[in-house]
Amino acid sequence: MTMIRLPSFRSLLVAGFFIVAGIPSFALIQLREELESAGAAERQHQQLSRQWQDAARISREQAVQFERMSRQSLILKDAALQRMATAAGEELRQAQLALLQSHEQNLQAGARAILSIQSQLQAGSGLGAAQRDRLFRQLDQGLEQQTQRMSALLAQRQAEWQRTLEGMREKADKRARLSVTAALILALLIAVLLSRPLRRLQGKIARMSDGSRRQDWTLSGPSDLQRLAGELSRLDQRLSTLEEQKGQFFRHVSHELKTPLAAINEAASLLHEEVAGGLNAQQHEIVAILLSSASSLRGRVDALLRYDAGQWLSHELTLRTFSLAALVQERLQALSVILQAKQLRIVVHGDPGAVTGDRSKVETIIDNLLVNASRYSPQAGELSIRLGRDREWVWLEVADQGPGIAAAQADMIFEPFWSGEAPRGESPGSGLGLTMARGFAQLMRGDVTLQASAGGACFRLSWPEPEITA
Repeated sequence: MTMIRLPSFRSLLVAGFFIVAGIPSFALIQLREELESAGAAERQHQQLSRQWQDAARISREQAVQFERMSRQSLILKDAALQRMATAAGEELRQAQLALLQSHEQNLQAGARAILSIQSQLQAGSGLGAAQRDRLFRQLDQGLEQQTQRMSALLAQRQAEWQRTLEGMREKADKRARLSVTAALILALLIAVLLSRPLRRLQGKIARMSDGSRRQDWTLSGPSDLQRLAGELSRLDQRLSTLEEQKGQFFRHVSHELKTPLAAINEAASLLHEEVAGGLNAQQHEIVAILLSSASSLRGRVDALLRYDAGQWLSHELTLRTFSLAALVQERLQALSVILQAKQLRIVVHGDPGAVTGDRSKVETIIDNLLVNASRYSPQAGELSIRLGRDREWVWLEVADQGPGIAAAQADMIFEPFWSGEAPRGESPGSGLGLTMARGFAQLMRGDVTLQASAGGACFRLSWPEPEITA
């Protein structure tokens, strides 16, 4: 598997922050530039509008003054009135020349026509009254048309500016949506880049806690998660080494104890059989104690070996679907000799149907619970087994009619090598049966617990049903 190495988690967050902040910032900068451009265009439009309006106002005022002074000077033959008419005509001419500088062809054409009429009136001292009246009417019409053209042009420019603003608003909306979309996509991408390796790492840690060792800790993702995976890999190897060393130690000690125990047991047997000579009653009692203690100690060593195998060789789960009720009947049949020795009446309630779990471990747990219940059950008593299902959890309860377990000992019964007072006529147990049962149940993410009971002891096995993946 190719490992993809990404920047660290912190680097991804910082980069994501800058990208998420940079996209709207870039959009805002562009919008600001466009707004400045639109503002400059509007200022230019307003300035041009004022210039045109001033030129049109001056033109109309001076045209009226020019006509009035011209007519009065012709009637009164007054040189002063003639000069005033000339000055008004010049003002009219300057205003039209200003409009002639504009880049609008309609205004330029109108200004040329007005200038032509003005020049004819200015230089036409020999014009007749009818011709002069016609030229003044044409001048008024030209100025009126010029005003209308100006209004139309200004309205057109205003409409264009409004369309520009509308376009800018639409662009701003698109950029805002794009920024939000990009931010969401980036957030989802970072979440995927982080969540996938985190889920894988979480699954590996869960399997390690369940006893799985020497996993492949190769991980694609941020560099700090890869470093964490590397540390967990070293921890996994260290735990595996320690477990192997501990297992070897248990097996070595157990085997070392079995040899002298066998010699002690053999010597005690020879004494008991009086091979070396006869024994008095007190000596027979001492030899019986030696044989009982050696047998008990040998049993504990054998149990220690079995417990060691269960602890260190059975961590892996083999999940399968099976019938819990059928498994219970199978184990009752296998333990029938032990159960019949006390003439126990077995009562089984419920059937959860097909369940999913590690069948071999459930079998071991059931055996331990049944043997434990049979040891403490009274002769000809009843042993109750109840099966059921609670949502995604499967459960099994084994209840006896024995003396029960004191509240002070409820937390101690699951500790290794601790066993309570043995039933009358039986030797003490190894103290490992319930410990192994709970350990196997916890490997399946379940548990074995002591339930409250009116009489006797009631143990409950429960575990969640996992999904079997191909």
